[in-house]
Amino acid sequence: MKNVFIFSLFFMPLNSFANPVTKPITNLFDAMRSHDGAKLLEQFTASALLQRAKSDGSIENSDIQQFANSINSSERYLDEHLLDIQVQIQDNLASVWTPYAFYLDNKLSHCGVNSFQLVLQNNEWKIHYLIDNSHPGDCEGFIKKYK
Repeated sequence: MKNVFIFSLFFMPLNSFANPVTKPITNLFDAMRSHDGAKLLEQFTASALLQRAKSDGSIENSDIQQFANSINSSERYLDEHLLDIQVQIQDNLASVWTPYAFYLDNKLSHCGVNSFQLVLQNNEWKIHYLIDNSHPGDCEGFIKKYK
C-alpha cells in the first residue's frame, strides 16, 4: 500500500504527539472540557454526522449544533480519555479509532469506542463523521484492556 500511514499509541494523550490529523480531535475534547461550543463546531465539516451505535444494533443520530449547545450550557466537568489511538491516512482521508473512558466531574461515567472519519479541507483536517458506542460491561476492565 503506497502512501498509507498507520500507527497506534497506547494510552497517550492526543496532545503528546504532533500529528495534524488528530488536531481536531484534540480540539474537540479541549472544547468539551472548556465548555466552548463554538470551538467544538469548528472541528467538524459543514455536513458532518454524529451518531451512536446502540447495544440493540440501532443507530442514534445527534445534531451537532444541539451537542455544541449542551457543551456550552453544561456545568459539569466533561473529560474524555482516549486509550489506544489508531490512525490511518491516505491522501485527504483519515480514520481514527480509539477506545475511550468518559468522566463526569472526575468520576468514570462510561466507556466505549470512537470511530472518526476525517477529511482534509483547505489544508486542515476536519471531522466529517463520528460514530461511537458505549461498552455495556465493566469499564475498569475495558480500560485495563486498552492501557
